[in-house]
Amino acid sequence: MWHWILVGYAIFIAALVGAAVFVALFGSDENRRSVGYKVLKLIWFGATGPGGVVACILKFHEIGLL
Repeated sequence: MWHWILVGYAIFIAALVGAAVFVALFGSDENRRSVGYKVLKLIWFGATGPGGVVACILKFHEIGLL
């Protein structure tokens, strides 16, 4: 069961990163592209950095997987 949670988390993060990359690369003006890049950094480091990992571990502990 917990495999589905990990797969769902990975798909959700991939969709968010994909949308931010699209805006950062193909934004209509420079301001929009810079904001897209900032959002991309925020999502990437939030999901894969220590804070995201700790949040994931805490959620797994809350639902009884750890």
